[in-house]
Amino acid sequence: MDVHTLFRALCLVLVAGTHLRGIKAEKDPACKKFEFLNSDIDECIPCSICLQYPKTPSCETCPHIEPRDSWRVAAITSFSVLAAVVVFGALLIGVLVHQCRSRRTLRGKA
Repeated sequence: MDVHTLFRALCLVLVAGTHLRGIKAEKDPACKKFEFLNSDIDECIPCSICLQYPKTPSCETCPHIEPRDSWRVAAITSFSVLAAVVVFGALLIGVLVHQCRSRRTLRGKA
């Protein structure tokens, strides 16, 4: 096989690939990462609309977006820490009271 023939075949493959890619790009406009194509209006729609209207067609193509409720996480964490402090404090007080009572009864009998 000739070098020129090989070069022509490679150029033909590149041109055909570029042409096919251009046809696909014309059919499907490039939407950004958090957008999807609405075929009715042929426009890209932001995925944030799926939070308000979850039954919108094509919402399943969007990455899952959680509502930002950081205050809930902070509240749950703080209440958990507070509950742990109360439980350990009650246990500590209980142990100290038990030790004091057991020492008095031993001193009183002797």
